[in-house]
Amino acid sequence: MMLPTNNLVFLLSPVGTFELIGGVIALVSIAAIASWSYNVFFHPLSNYPGPRLAAATRLWYAWHCANGTLPFAIHELHLRYGDVVRVAPDELSYIHPDGWNEIYGHRPGKSEIPKDPSFYSSALSSPEGVFRAPRDRHGYIRRQMSHGFSEKSMREQEDTIRHYAGLMISYLSTQANGPKENVVDFTRWYNYFTFDVMGQLVFGESFNCLLSSDFHPWVSIIFDSIRYNVFVRCTQFWPWLSPVIRRFIPKSFQRRKLEQQALSREKANYRKTIHDGRNDLVANLLKPDSGVTDPEYQSTVQTLIVAGSETTASLLCGVTFHLLNNPETLEKAVKEVRSEFDSADKISFVSVNKLHYLLACLNEALRVYPPVADGFPRNTGSNVELINGQPVPQNTAIRMTHWATYRSPRNFVRPNEYLPERWLGNTPGFENDHKNALQPFHVGPRNCIGRKYVFLPNLAVWRQLTNGSLAYMEMRLLLALVLWNFDLQLCPASKDWDKQRVYNLWEKPELKVKVLPRKL
Repeated sequence: MMLPTNNLVFLLSPVGTFELIGGVIALVSIAAIASWSYNVFFHPLSNYPGPRLAAATRLWYAWHCANGTLPFAIHELHLRYGDVVRVAPDELSYIHPDGWNEIYGHRPGKSEIPKDPSFYSSALSSPEGVFRAPRDRHGYIRRQMSHGFSEKSMREQEDTIRHYAGLMISYLSTQANGPKENVVDFTRWYNYFTFDVMGQLVFGESFNCLLSSDFHPWVSIIFDSIRYNVFVRCTQFWPWLSPVIRRFIPKSFQRRKLEQQALSREKANYRKTIHDGRNDLVANLLKPDSGVTDPEYQSTVQTLIVAGSETTASLLCGVTFHLLNNPETLEKAVKEVRSEFDSADKISFVSVNKLHYLLACLNEALRVYPPVADGFPRNTGSNVELINGQPVPQNTAIRMTHWATYRSPRNFVRPNEYLPERWLGNTPGFENDHKNALQPFHVGPRNCIGRKYVFLPNLAVWRQLTNGSLAYMEMRLLLALVLWNFDLQLCPASKDWDKQRVYNLWEKPELKVKVLPRKL
């Protein structure tokens, strides 16, 4: 049907154009207001507590996500509203300890609650890897990897880990005894250590960060990618924004990202050429009968590098900062290490289990500075799930938020203080702590494969269960060696080091520490 000529002329005139644009804006505004009103007053989640802006639109969530403040903002909501809070039109956050198993745990006779697709579609890894694989393939790949993470296999890696710990101790010794300023950025050097270890255990060769005193290009692009992926995650809520955001991505970053992917494939393929019988983290994946496809292998090894390096380095930074920021606690930890060992050579994977107080320091650091402060949402999909005693409707994202859970006075006494004594089991004043609320590496079939333990009030049982943990073996060994060899002082420039932003992982500033030869 053709418009009458006079109507066509009207539409093409300046006045007609402005009225048309005004009409479109009015319609869009009406639609937005109607959608927001529905979300606030009539949505199936409308009975859950939370701020109206978060209930109406994803703008509140996306704003805090893009600014690196989401875990802290959610924590404030939980302080105000309680154990469950609505953080978006279709998303709920929980902090009650039971939520770990209800959301992420094994469910006899039922399948696990699936991962939230809008969150995981922006993840660093590809869909084929163990991090994002469908349930059946995830379980299969994980079983193939389990041998590399067994306690026996972990103990076989001690010489490798000790070698790289020795390189770091050697550097610190040079700084402590040298004529120049003996200040070390522990943020960088812990990352050097963990990336070199994981490079050796996954790719068959380290990144040589410790020897070069610098990040390998493969490593440096990871930190840029993490923040970029958070912005991509925000565009999932408004798909039309994605091409706009991509226009602002620097060409240099895109080029470096492609170079990293090519280098990753090269390193992963290099590991395939090693046939010396080594029993590292990926040996089982490379067996001819493993059944693991090449895309699954390529994606999984990238995930192992990032997850096994950055999170371990973050916890090492966190425990170091909180020890140095609490002199009495530091004194106890140092005294324990130095009185237990008369030689650094006696510090080993097995012997560090005697260091009860140091283990409690690590556990408390996991609580006050969890390597992942945010949360990994699941989605109810086509089911109605019972969480925290209340039915959660279909297509709802649900999550436990680490920071909010661990800093909640509902779960821990004096939650904002660094108090390792709460984990010793016999210290009065902490009887009402919900120790099972602390699950930094998650629970259930998708928990971190590098974790072979659970957190229990009984430290002796907990210590026994941590023996096979790769991350804990690294951290206990290196931290004990550092405290045995050196006296450490936090530099004034780093007194507020823990005031950081979070883009899934922490955006860590320099942790400047003065390193001195030990006096005792």
